[in-house]
Amino acid sequence: MNAEHTIDKSGWAGRATQIAAMVITGLVAFVWVYFGRLYLIHDPGEWRIANQQLGYPLYIIPLIGATHILGGLGLLVPKVPRLTEWAYAGLVITLLLTFYSQLNVGGSTWDKFDPILVMAFVLTSYVLRRIMPTSMWSI
Repeated sequence: MNAEHTIDKSGWAGRATQIAAMVITGLVAFVWVYFGRLYLIHDPGEWRIANQQLGYPLYIIPLIGATHILGGLGLLVPKVPRLTEWAYAGLVITLLLTFYSQLNVGGSTWDKFDPILVMAFVLTSYVLRRIMPTSMWSI
C-alpha cells in the first residue's frame, strides 16, 4: 500500500479535537459575556433574578457582570495558559456559588440545576483544551 493513500487518523483526531474545543469554548465565552453584559446594562429581568430571587445586593450586580465579561474574554486569549487556567477557575467558582445560591431559594428544579448544566460545558471546554498542545490553540 502506498504511503500517499493512507489517512493520518491521529492528525484528523487532533484537528477534530481542536475544532470541538474552539466551538465549545467560543460558545461558553459568548454566553458568559452576554450575561455579563445584561448585568452591566441593568437588564430588569436579570437584576430581578439576582436581587429578589437570589438576594444579591444591588451594588454587587455590576461587579458580577464585569467579572463575567472578563472571564469570558479570558477564555479567548490564545497561548496564555496561566490566564486561561485562572479564567476557568473563576468560572467554576462562580457556577458553584450560583448553584449554592439556587439551592437556598425557592424556584423550579430546572433553575437549581441550570448552573450544573453550564458547568458541564465549561468542564468539557477545559478538558478539550487541556488535551491539545498549546501550539494548536489559536483563534
